[in-house]
Amino acid sequence: ERLTILVEGESLLNDATAIVVFKIILLFALSGAAFTWADAGGAVLDFLEVFVGGALVGAAIGFVLSEFLHRLFTSMSAFMIMTIVVAYSCFAIAEHMLHFSGVMAVVASAITMGILWIPRISQTAIHTVKETWEVIALVSNSLLFLLVGLSVDIASLINRIDVIAIAVLLVLLSRATTIYTMVPATIKWFSLPQVSLGERHIMWWGGLKGGLAIAIVLSVPEDLPGRDLLLDLTLGVVMFSLLVNAPTIKPLIQKLGIDKLTDDELAELKQGMMHAGEESSAFISRFYKAGIVSRSTEQLIHKNTNEVFTSDIPDIQKEQGLKHLRFSALRTEFDELKKLHEINLIQHYTYLDIRNNIQLDREKISSNEAPGTSSDIASKTGLFIRVENALLRGIREHDWAAWLLSRYQNTRLSQRMQRDIAGVLICTSVLEMLDTHLEVDEEEREQIAEKYRERLHRRRSRLQEIAEDFPEFYVRFETNLFTQVALTAARLHAEEDHHDGEIGAKALVRIEKMVHEAISKLPPVSDAAPRLDASELIGTVPLLKGLPTEVLEQLSGHAKSVTFLAGDIVIGEGERGDALYIITHGVTSVYKGDKKVAELSDGDFFGEMALLGDQVRTATVKAKHPSTLLRLTRRDVMQLAGEGTELKHRLTDIKEEREAQTDLVSLVPLLRGLSSEVLEQIVEHTMSVGYKPGDSVMTEGESGDSMFIIIHGVVSIYKTGELIAELKEGDFFGEMALLGDKVRTATVKIKEQTALLKLSHADIMKIAETNPELKERLEEVKASREIVI
Repeated sequence: ERLTILVEGESLLNDATAIVVFKIILLFALSGAAFTWADAGGAVLDFLEVFVGGALVGAAIGFVLSEFLHRLFTSMSAFMIMTIVVAYSCFAIAEHMLHFSGVMAVVASAITMGILWIPRISQTAIHTVKETWEVIALVSNSLLFLLVGLSVDIASLINRIDVIAIAVLLVLLSRATTIYTMVPATIKWFSLPQVSLGERHIMWWGGLKGGLAIAIVLSVPEDLPGRDLLLDLTLGVVMFSLLVNAPTIKPLIQKLGIDKLTDDELAELKQGMMHAGEESSAFISRFYKAGIVSRSTEQLIHKNTNEVFTSDIPDIQKEQGLKHLRFSALRTEFDELKKLHEINLIQHYTYLDIRNNIQLDREKISSNEAPGTSSDIASKTGLFIRVENALLRGIREHDWAAWLLSRYQNTRLSQRMQRDIAGVLICTSVLEMLDTHLEVDEEEREQIAEKYRERLHRRRSRLQEIAEDFPEFYVRFETNLFTQVALTAARLHAEEDHHDGEIGAKALVRIEKMVHEAISKLPPVSDAAPRLDASELIGTVPLLKGLPTEVLEQLSGHAKSVTFLAGDIVIGEGERGDALYIITHGVTSVYKGDKKVAELSDGDFFGEMALLGDQVRTATVKAKHPSTLLRLTRRDVMQLAGEGTELKHRLTDIKEEREAQTDLVSLVPLLRGLSSEVLEQIVEHTMSVGYKPGDSVMTEGESGDSMFIIIHGVVSIYKTGELIAELKEGDFFGEMALLGDKVRTATVKIKEQTALLKLSHADIMKIAETNPELKERLEEVKASREIVI
């Protein structure tokens, strides 16, 4: 099966690529102009545009149609007609309207529908779709090869047999070059499962040239010089493929031993023969108990069937038995996953992601690699989870996306719960399966069972955490989900009864309609966030503290509640943002680079300076546990500031204070003359600290990594215990720490109540990483060493 997928999949993309390249080359041939290197570059760009454009158009049409067909309440006939329509419509839209590759669009739409739509329909419908298209493909190929027979000029082929032989040789050599170089390189670059040398031999020799090559060459205009030669060469290569490659592919497979049973397949054979023998014995025993056969006949049949199913049973090693048991566990996972998907316990894209990870596990086991935790459903970072994280990163700090972010996070929380519920049921199913394999060594069964018990415990623990963190939401979600599952299971049972003839079509339609209406009437699961008094929390933020109650209530009306799952990044260091966040429930961690510097919980807040302007975040805040936060944007605050005098004055005062701090920072010789943008970033990283008389800010001889600027107050400077200076508002000290000097050269004590701006070496270096201007200044000053204190 794997080899078939490799050969057919490679052929599928090769054919689409060949058509695009052929059309580009044909245009140059028809133009009659000389082919230059500039033309080659243009041809490459044209190829990428046409190929990628066609793929994107086809994927988009396939996605839209898959979702449309999934929601369409209609018959199988309509589904079949739509698949035929999409093939022609994709080609027409891409080829004639958008001037992309129509063939690539058809291929991409078919692949997309195969991924997104086919798994959603019944097995009967899948067989109908496949059989219909197999008939269409058979008719198309038959007509094409009939055309070949009518086009072949035997005499012309014989006359050009030498040229055809050279063409065949070149085709074989070119294919060998790509198969034996690009396949290993692709496996290495993308960490894909290994393809054996024997399988590569089959991919090389089995690359039959047929229908597509003939269709392409017949589309060449008859007035093009050399068309007859091109036609004979193509027909010669195709006939070689049909008369030599095709008949010899089976002997080659046998010669390479690919048709022989592998150790894994031998283990499967033994397991299958044992189960077949047990089933045969059970049937004969049933006939005997019913009095249909005599005791002697039963014993004779038992003897004969035992000889059939116990003869030539291969002995397998312990490692192979364990490997086969792992395969059985994965099959059980997949079977249970399909059942859960059919009854709508998990959404389709969650199903696809979990299925993909199970398939990756199977590939790893086949390649004798440890499956690790790739089947651990809730902790994977598969394709759909990576897409989710990318989407979250793109919308989390945009005001226009606040409503979308809230809805999106609630959906993610629901899907996370679905994945864990599915994980519990899948692990339970696998453990039950392992209990039935008594023929397998108990130690081997226990080795696999222990891993599934661990996963089962983790998933149950995660569900319990969510139930404790969001009890009301959990109950609403649980009720909604399992009501929908129960109704879907009832509909599926009715379909089975109709298939078995127990109920008629009218009854089935009535039942399906009732179930559909009942599901549509289920109330939506509302926000996970608990109800709370937002105005009180907003009033705890220093920037907004002391504002009148009515202003705080207005602000709380604009604040939006957002839930973040464990591991989600709320704000990212270095990103721009315009919102304040207040934690209403949960725990978040604050990181500077890779270092964790703080932990925030209920009632804490961060990002408040963003309310004064578009701010570069100075730290990363990540949800440690599922957390609910209030999000208040600068836009909401500024709208209210135009209405409320108190709020407007407050923001104006804080803005002026910030401007004054920027002026103070600009007085430091180390930082003087820097652009206003760099100075503002430095101020964003500073911290305002208050001291009382007698406090020591730093001590001579001790280590330190921060400089200080006096906002107001007076400090005294001592060296070896002797007072040497007093500094006041606007003065600064400790600036050599910004250059990496950690040992203090003087002692600084507070003379009267003082407020200082504190700036650390780590912060200044972080800013310098993205500001060449500041980096150059630091290097110059460090070289000159002009500062004294």
